[in-house]
Amino acid sequence: MTTHQSETTPDPSANDSRRSAPAGIRRPGHSSLRILLSEGSSLSARQTITALGRCGYTLDVCDPHPLCISRFSRFIRRIYRCPAVGTDPLGYLAFVLQHLTQEPYDVLLPVHEQAFLFAKVQDRLPDGVSTALASFDAFLEVQGKVAFASLMERLALPQPPTHIVCSRAELETLDQFPCYIKTAYSTAGQGVWRVTNREERDRVALVLEQRGLLGGTREIVVQEEVTGVLCQAQAVFVHGHLLAVHCTRTRGVSVGGGHSARTGVDHPQVREHLVLLGRALQWHGPLALDYLFEEATGHPTYIEANPRLVEPMNATLSGVNLADLTVRVALSEMGASDVTLCGHPGRRSHSLMAILLGIADQGGSRREVLRTVGEDIRGCGIFAESREDLTPLRMDPPSLIPLAVVTGQLLLRPRAAQHIAAGTVNAYSLTATAVETIVALDGK
Repeated sequence: MTTHQSETTPDPSANDSRRSAPAGIRRPGHSSLRILLSEGSSLSARQTITALGRCGYTLDVCDPHPLCISRFSRFIRRIYRCPAVGTDPLGYLAFVLQHLTQEPYDVLLPVHEQAFLFAKVQDRLPDGVSTALASFDAFLEVQGKVAFASLMERLALPQPPTHIVCSRAELETLDQFPCYIKTAYSTAGQGVWRVTNREERDRVALVLEQRGLLGGTREIVVQEEVTGVLCQAQAVFVHGHLLAVHCTRTRGVSVGGGHSARTGVDHPQVREHLVLLGRALQWHGPLALDYLFEEATGHPTYIEANPRLVEPMNATLSGVNLADLTVRVALSEMGASDVTLCGHPGRRSHSLMAILLGIADQGGSRREVLRTVGEDIRGCGIFAESREDLTPLRMDPPSLIPLAVVTGQLLLRPRAAQHIAAGTVNAYSLTATAVETIVALDGK
């Protein structure tokens, strides 16, 4: 059974007074619940802060950058500077574990790639600190693009025609264009290339060879291009049961293929596939799937998984606060139910900052940047009947600061988009080396 639930509708699965409050509404005792977010540089972290701030939690953040985007929020109590998980996963882990023993927290909330690390070391968390994470074996099935492609094949779920290669010779035998070449581990599109001919393929092969990724020991995904509208399904599970889901259609793309503007949609077949996927993995906590949706047939084609919360504000605005539900799952407040909570379709949201970065990344001029800011002010174009989901100035005035800084940087130097994006992505992304370090960790 599926239901579309608003923020003022009681939770049908409630069995006690704490469960009875709807997702996204302040409940008694919320101000005493303390949550540590695993990073504060990503757009997902910033949107999660807004979603949880509406609920009245006490929020702290760990991040390597003292001026990360999440610092500029009235909902954040403290920022703690830590090593970067991508370059020093062991140092990052030691810092967080020590911090959790020194400060009292109820929930550790991994909001980006750190979820992979904490899934491996769940048993090391101090007593009294809860988190909503699937088993590490389940993470291994979806964290990397190679593993995810294999999982889709095993479960007979739709994906583009896919090839796995390990050497330059194998890569050069593939000549179906356009296609996408993907490293096993990458964040924000940094390890994904769209190639349209042999020359572009060979240039990517050289880059991969220089990175040591075509020596026969690493696997690379090559997928043929398929048609469809880019969409994303965001879900929360409880021990393999699909608790809540919200699907969005992408209206704008930022640097690295990020979703800079969204519209909520209803895709029943995607919900069915998520039920199957959750059961197969016994997934626990948040999970997101990127897919291409063919409007004529109503069929999705899955291209990537993100085992974590991903930019949850469109879902929150649509009536399902996935960030709050993740906290409640961590606290064992939510159990399996015959009802799947779904956001209302049709809600439009956007991130002006992400849109500006995307325009600049595509070679847009200062005039285009200024024109887009003007459209946002007038509420026209892509901003028509759309809510800001990253920097909600009325609700959270300090969020104006990073938006103003990024806009100013782009007006001074439009080509700075990649530099700005890379500076934030490096704070939370996992390299192949970091993944190997985490896999080798003793989970006990």
